[in-house]
Amino acid sequence: MIYLIPELLLVLVGAIGLVIACAPSRERLRAYTVLGGVACIGGAVGAGYLAHLATTAEGAQIAESAPVYLSTTLALDPFSRVFAALALLVCGLTFIFSKEYLERRLDDHQPELLAIIAFASMGMCTLAAARELITIWFSVELLSVCGYVLAAFLKDDERSVEAALKYFILGATSSVFMLFGLSYVYGLTGRLDLVGIMEATAGGNIGVLLPTAAVLMLVGFGFKVAMVPFHMWCPDVYEGAPTPVTAFLSVGPKLAALAALARVFSIAFPHDTARVAWEGVLFWGAILSMTLGNAVALKQSNIKRMLAYSSIAHAGYMLVAVFVTLQTDMALAALSVYAFAYLFMNLGAFAVIIAFSNHTRSDSVRSYNGLAIRSPYLAWSWVVFGISLVGLPPLAGFLGKVFIIMAAVDTGLTWGSPLMWLLIVLVLNSVVSLYYYIGVAGRMFFKPPVTDEPVPVGGGVGTAIGICLAGTFLMVLAAGPIISAIQSSALFVLR
Repeated sequence: MIYLIPELLLVLVGAIGLVIACAPSRERLRAYTVLGGVACIGGAVGAGYLAHLATTAEGAQIAESAPVYLSTTLALDPFSRVFAALALLVCGLTFIFSKEYLERRLDDHQPELLAIIAFASMGMCTLAAARELITIWFSVELLSVCGYVLAAFLKDDERSVEAALKYFILGATSSVFMLFGLSYVYGLTGRLDLVGIMEATAGGNIGVLLPTAAVLMLVGFGFKVAMVPFHMWCPDVYEGAPTPVTAFLSVGPKLAALAALARVFSIAFPHDTARVAWEGVLFWGAILSMTLGNAVALKQSNIKRMLAYSSIAHAGYMLVAVFVTLQTDMALAALSVYAFAYLFMNLGAFAVIIAFSNHTRSDSVRSYNGLAIRSPYLAWSWVVFGISLVGLPPLAGFLGKVFIIMAAVDTGLTWGSPLMWLLIVLVLNSVVSLYYYIGVAGRMFFKPPVTDEPVPVGGGVGTAIGICLAGTFLMVLAAGPIISAIQSSALFVLR
C-alpha cells in the first residue's frame, strides 16, 4: 500500500539496525548512521508528496481502495502523512547528529539505540494516523516502551538510570489512567472507531461517565506531551538521557501525541457532553504549561533542563491550537505549521548542545561563555534557533505563533473569552522566554571564554545544524505554498 511507505521504511531501517548489532564494526556503524539518516530524510520528502497526492481526486481514490481492516484502523489521509513526514525528519536528523556522540559514548551499542529510535518513529506515524482505540493504545505503548529503554541507555550513569525509572513509573501510571478512559468509552458506546463513538454519543445522553472518560484519556496524552501537571518526568529525563535521545524525546513523541489528541477529540468528542470537560482541562493545561515552563526555565543552570522546561512551554503553545480545533479547521493547519517550525528550531538547538558537549562533556550554561570566539558557527546557530523559539520575525517560530493567533481570530474572537486569555498568556510568555534564550546567546558573545580552545564541529552534527537552519529560514521564505499545502491536508481530518 503506497500510503504505508513511511511506516514500512522505518520498520526496515530499524530491522537493519538490529541485524548490524549482531556483528557490529566501526565501518558498518558509520554506514548505518549516515545511510539510515539519509533514507529517513528522503522518506520525509516522499511522505510530503503522499500528503499532497492524497488531496487530489486520484489520491483519494487510492486511499479508499485500502483493505477494510486497514482503512478502519489507520487514517490514510493527508494530515497523517504530514505527521509521517515529521516522524521521518525527526528520525533522520537524530541519526545524523548522533554520529559523533555515539562513537564517543556508545560505540558498542550504537545500532541498537538507533534501531529503537526508528521503531519509536514508526509508533509516531501510527499514533498520528490512529482512528480507533486499540491502535491508539498500541501506538502510545510502543512510543512509551521505546522511550523507557532510550532514557536508560547510559546504564553506568546514575542520573540516566534514575531518570529512566521515574519515566517508567510515571508513564505506567498515566497509561493506566488512559486505559481506563478508553475502556469507559468502549463500554459506553460499544464502538472502537472514532466516527462510531461520535455517532453513538450524538444524543448527548451518556451521562457523567463520558466526560470522565475523556479526561482520563487526556491524562495519557498529557503525559506524552509533557503538559502540566503531567510534566514531572521531563526535566530529569532530559538531563539524564543521552543528548541525542533527549533531542528525539523533546520533539517526536510530543508532536505525534498532539496530532492524535487533535484527531481524537475533534472527531470522537465534539458534543457538549464531553466537550466542556476536556476543553476545561486543555485550557488550564495550556496556561499552566506555558507559564510554569517559562518561569522555571529562567532559573536553570543546566542547558538541557532549561530546554526541558522550554519544551513544556512550547507544548502549551501547541495546546492552544488543539483548544481551537473544534471551532475552525484552520487550527489543525496551525498545529501542523507550528509542529514543523518546532521540529527545526528545537532539534537545531539540541544539535548545537550535542556539538558542544561532544568536545567539552559539559551541559552547564556557564560553560557556554565566549563560545562565539571558540566556534562562531555554533554561537550564531544558537542565536537563530533562540530567536525562532521565542517567536520573533522573520523565522519559523514567528510563523507558527502567528498562524495559531490567526486560527484563534478566525473563530470570531471576543474580549474576555477563554481563547482570548489563552492568547494573552501565549504572548506574555513568549516575551518571558526571550530572557533565557537570548541570555545564553549573551554569554556566548559578551562573556570571556573559559578557555580559548576551539570547539570542533563534526560532519554529522554540522550537517544537521545546517538542515535545521535551512528549515528555519525556508519556512518563512516559502510560507505561502507551505501553509496552503498544510491547510489543505488538515481539512481532511474531519471528513
